[in-house]
Amino acid sequence: MAVLSEEGIRDGLGRLTDWEWDSEAATIRRSVRLVGFLEAVALVNEVAQAAEQAGHHPDIDVRYDTVLLVLSTHDEGGVTEKDMALAARVDELVEGTARLKE
Repeated sequence: MAVLSEEGIRDGLGRLTDWEWDSEAATIRRSVRLVGFLEAVALVNEVAQAAEQAGHHPDIDVRYDTVLLVLSTHDEGGVTEKDMALAARVDELVEGTARLKE
């Protein structure tokens, strides 16, 4: 799978919620703040299930009530359609949760 161009990444981000492109790291990332630690871990578990089904796994960092998700297709050395597809699935999971901190 080919790495997306800068234009392709910007177009993809336009269809996603709160994802940012780190051009130096060749990744996209999203931070989600929830109402507490258990809610953050529950979201991580949901993302893990989706990632396993997709056969594509994000880097995940949990800091109490905040989950940082970072996507890149390491084998390709950058952001691909696999990353955009999993990011869209993450958006669906986040949108479906009532655990977000306002």
